[in-house]
Order: sequence, then structure tokens, then C-alpha cells
Amino acid sequence: MFVLLKGFLSPFLGSLVFYILLRQPFFYLTERAKRKWNKGLAVMLLLLISFLVLVLPVLLVSLMLSSKISYLINHYQDLLHIGQEWSAKAKDYLGVDVLTADTVNKMTGFAADVLPGFISATADALFNIFVLYFLLYFMLANARYIEGQVRHFLPFKEDNNRLLLHELQIQTISNSIGIAILAILQGLVAGLGYWIFGVDEPWFWAVLTGVASVIPVVGTGLVWVPISIFLYASGKQFAGIALLVYCAAVMVTVVENVFRFVVIKKLGDVHPLITFFGVIMGISLFGFLGIIFGPLLISYFILLLRIYRNEYVVDEG
Repeated sequence: MFVLLKGFLSPFLGSLVFYILLRQPFFYLTERAKRKWNKGLAVMLLLLISFLVLVLPVLLVSLMLSSKISYLINHYQDLLHIGQEWSAKAKDYLGVDVLTADTVNKMTGFAADVLPGFISATADALFNIFVLYFLLYFMLANARYIEGQVRHFLPFKEDNNRLLLHELQIQTISNSIGIAILAILQGLVAGLGYWIFGVDEPWFWAVLTGVASVIPVVGTGLVWVPISIFLYASGKQFAGIALLVYCAAVMVTVVENVFRFVVIKKLGDVHPLITFFGVIMGISLFGFLGIIFGPLLISYFILLLRIYRNEYVVDEG
């Protein structure tokens, strides 16, 4: 069954994430509102809102990145030559060889592994979205029945069943909402800086900065540090230094320290390594949506291990 249906893994995960996010609004409209809504009407309204707010922006960004990545693959040698020229200029100014042969080999290997998977998975996005909403409609319309059946058939004690469902909701909200908000916030802050200091195609680089925010330790510095160096090496010394100071002060000090370590920890404390490896795996499997689904898969797996241990492992001593 898994082999035959593995092509539906991405829309199934998407429908699960959306169901967890929309179940409370659905129950409010159909059970707790003063004028209780018809279930079908409530489902259609929530599906439309989720598409406009969540799916459409992600779809547009993924299509934009796919076109850029296709250009990158087709003109890789030309871009590599330009990068080496930039590196030579930076070395003249800074005395540091930014683009060494070892760095080129690593970048080439990473691109060869990840980028084709990104494009192929993104190309299936419209089909996956259709299946996602097809599943989601029936999940929401029959929410109480499905949840009752899931609780009945889970092979754990009732305490562990409640823990599993509670943690599932927390992990989903933390990964889907927390990571997405952080990426959007950092992308907007970076894009503003790129636009102010005269970077070409500032909002494209802003999107890449938002994507890079999921990488632990280095994070968005993978984008704005090379851009600052390039500006400096291109003769725009003030713009390069100002952009470097701006990003270090605003993005690292304010966004990272305040948002990541205060807001996201309240939503659910997801270890940065789970996010990092989840994104690498998720992009290969799901394209741009893998930024959310990849970390979720790892979080769900670890959660199931915890539940299994609580259920079947007896601590001695």
C-alpha cells in the first residue's frame, strides 16, 4: 500500500497540517458560533481562506525560485566564472579567498543533489494542491467522526493517545507557523535593506534570505554576507559596509534573539538541527513546500519514538 500510494505522501502531509490549523475555526463556526454554519459552507470558506493566505503565496514564490534555479542550472559555468571574478576582487580588497576550489566542489555537489529535486517536486505542485484540498474537504466535513476513529484505533493507552494528539498539534503549529513567520519576517527585513542599499533584484534575494533562515548557526548570513562583500568589492564601499551593519544589527540582534528565542519557543521548541536536516530532506521530496514538511516528518518520527517508549519501555532501577 505504501509503495503504491507514496506519490500521495506530500498532499497527505499537507492536508494533515491544514486540518490541524483549521480544525478549531471549523468547530467554532459549526458548533460554537451564535448562528451555527452549515458544515459544507464552513469547509468551503476555510478552504478558500487557506488557499489565498497560505497556498497561493507559497506557490508564487516556488514558481519564481524554480525559474531562477532553471536559469542557474542552464548557465552554471557562466555564473561560476562571474563568482570567481567577484572572489578575486574580494581577495584584492580583503585578502581572503572567498570562493576556493574546495568551496566550488562542495557547492556543485550540493546543487547537483538538491536543485533537480526542487524543480521536479515543484512541477507537481498543482496536482498535489488539488489532492490536498480533496482530502482536506472530507477530513474537515467529517472531523468529529475521524478524530473519534483515530483515538479508537491508536494502539496506546489513553494517556499516551492524548499526549500524541497534543504534541502532534504543537509540533505542527511550531513548524508550519513559527518557521514560516520567521522566514517571512527575515525576508522582509533583508529585502528592505537590499532595496535601500541598491542591491539588484532585492526581493529575489529577500526570498533566498528567508529560506536560509532555517539553517542553524549561519542562517541568513549565507546570503547577506556575500552580497555585502560583493557590494564592497564592486566599488560601493559605503553600501557594502552599511548593509553588513544593518543586517547584523537588525536581523541577528533583533529578529533572531527576540523572535526566534521568544515567540517560536512559546509555539513549540523545535531544535535547529531538526529544522536544518528536515529542510534538506524535505526540499528533495516536496520542493519548496519541503521547508515545512521536512522538519515535520522528523518531528513526527521523534514524537512517535517518545510515545512508543512511554507505552512499551519499562525503566528499571
